[in-house]
Amino acid sequence: GVPLYGPIINTVTRGARLKKFYLRSAASGVGKTRSMIADACYVSCEKIYNESFGWIKIGTCQPTLFITTEQELEEVQTMMLAFLSNVNEDKILNGNYENDEEERVIRAAEILERSPLYVEELPDFSLRDVENLIKQNIRENGVKYVCFDYIMTSLKILGCNRA
Repeated sequence: GVPLYGPIINTVTRGARLKKFYLRSAASGVGKTRSMIADACYVSCEKIYNESFGWIKIGTCQPTLFITTEQELEEVQTMMLAFLSNVNEDKILNGNYENDEEERVIRAAEILERSPLYVEELPDFSLRDVENLIKQNIRENGVKYVCFDYIMTSLKILGCNRA
C-alpha cells in the first residue's frame, strides 16, 4: 500500500491498502488525531519539511478524506500545517515564529491547498450520514482513502436512526 507516516505502522500494515480497515485505539490525549492527520497528509500531500534535509518529497498525492467529529475545521487545519511545516502549533496560533518558520507554514499552506486532501466536519452523525459523506467525496473528488476521527456515540447513533 501507499506509505503511512512512520516505519513501524508501515511494517505492521504494509502501508495504506485499499479496501482495508485500520483501527487505532489509545487513551485520551495520546495523539490519535495527530497520528491520523500525519497519515492523511503523508498519503495526500507532495512534500513535508524535514529538519535535516529541508522540504522532501513524500506520499503519492492520493485523494484522501479526513472526517472530523470532534475538532473544528480550523483546529484540524492548524494540526496539518504544523505537521507539514514541522512548526509547533502554538507558534502558528500565536504568530511567534523564529528563523524561517513563517515561510515554512506559508509553504505548507500552499502544499495543502494543492493536495487532494478533503476535510469534512460531522459532529452529530448517523451511519447513513457517514456513508453518504464518503460516497459524495468518492463521486466529487475521487477519494480513495478515508480517515475517520473518531468512533464514538452520537445522539443519532444512540437513537438507532439510519436516516
